Amino acid sequence: MAYYITIVAQTLTVAALAAALWPFVAGAREAGRAGTLLALLAGAAGGFIAVAAAASLPRSATAIATLVHAAALVVVLSGLLLLSFAARIGRASAGWPALWRLAAGCVLIATVSTQGVFDAWRLSANHTLTATDVINTELIVNCAAIVIALAALTALGLLLARVARLAGHTASTVALAAALLLLAVAGAEKTLLGMLRIDLVPVTAGRVSLVARLSIITPWLAYGHLVIALGLAATALACRLRIPEDVAGRIERRRLRARGLGERRWRNGLAATAAFLLAVMLYQDLYASRPPRLSEAVEMVPDERGTIRIPVENVKDGNLHRFAYIASDGHRVRFFLVNRYDEAHASIGVVLDACLICGEGGYVQRGEEIFCIACNVRMYRPSIGKPGGCNPIPLDHTLADGVIVIAAGALEKGTRYFSEVVEITAADPVSGAAVKNTNAPYQYEHNGRTWFFENRDTYDRFRATPDAFVKPKPGQPGRV
Repeated sequence: MAYYITIVAQTLTVAALAAALWPFVAGAREAGRAGTLLALLAGAAGGFIAVAAAASLPRSATAIATLVHAAALVVVLSGLLLLSFAARIGRASAGWPALWRLAAGCVLIATVSTQGVFDAWRLSANHTLTATDVINTELIVNCAAIVIALAALTALGLLLARVARLAGHTASTVALAAALLLLAVAGAEKTLLGMLRIDLVPVTAGRVSLVARLSIITPWLAYGHLVIALGLAATALACRLRIPEDVAGRIERRRLRARGLGERRWRNGLAATAAFLLAVMLYQDLYASRPPRLSEAVEMVPDERGTIRIPVENVKDGNLHRFAYIASDGHRVRFFLVNRYDEAHASIGVVLDACLICGEGGYVQRGEEIFCIACNVRMYRPSIGKPGGCNPIPLDHTLADGVIVIAAGALEKGTRYFSEVVEITAADPVSGAAVKNTNAPYQYEHNGRTWFFENRDTYDRFRATPDAFVKPKPGQPGRV
């Protein structure tokens, strides 16, 4: 739920700010209400048209996105220029000036809304409302999140429009200018990046560096807009109505007190709405969007027979039990055991903590379910230990007297699936000298095992007659 609320807030908060502040700043409040609503509807329609075009023409999606961002950038920069004349324009009471300032505001609001809808689609393109074709809880929750986000932004706009009057024309103008300036910086980054991607402008080190610097603003854009809203609420608080001590009459005092109470409700409502959106976005960015962390893996060392032995009794509780094995070349091979059924009918799946499709990302347990971290696919428990699909890679093992026996050689074959290497000390099989796997000048694989050498001489002697220097240990024919 937090994901979709965050997406909507990140892309459409500025539209709510523009719709709330422009009519007041430009002095077109009365005529601006209907115009603002029409502009928002037109912007939504424009956004859906852009989305449909990009979806139907995937090869042109980048070009369409660049066009949308470029148009929005031009309009936003024009809006910033117009704000410098907002006070003088606002004093015009009729005729073409009033129509002109209303039209300018509608174009600004519609364009910003179009960009917001389009960006919301692009940001959520890799996520689906539901993984099935039927109405389920996931679909209902995600749709509810979108409705909640739109309702919160609507409330934010309505509250901001009232608080702007309390804060004053100057503060509102500064707030709108700051919001548009932030949007212009982010729009410049998106426009230039799009132009570079479609080769509309040559790629140079200076342009790439500029895009990198401007991109710092983009993740903080919505936070900046909400802080601006909170700043306007704080300004309104500073300008709050204070009842003079010399007010004559109980009726007048009660009227002023009721007015002050109403103003406080508007300010508190705006602050609460902005705080809600900020809290959801912070939760999403700092917690929910982080990849799941793997549970600590228990380091396992083979016995004198070259095997790892794990009693079934220790792993049949239904939890995912993760282990790790350090191979002779330093690769850290993770594997896990999990009971595929209940404790009364224990059947342990013994697998590597990786899959052929998603790689070494690993698996995590949420409640009773096992999920692949990379693709977030839920594993069908009885299938764990069987090859195919996103299932973890099966690990060869045997079961003897209630003990799962895994040969070190079977784990050695799993090094190809893991990239993590830890530093270990190995012995040169020829000279017996201690060498580090991470900086040994020579290494050689023989009989499935990696050997390390201190110099070229011992390396060449080993290659000539490897069996004269080492004999494979039981259960260790594979590479570590």
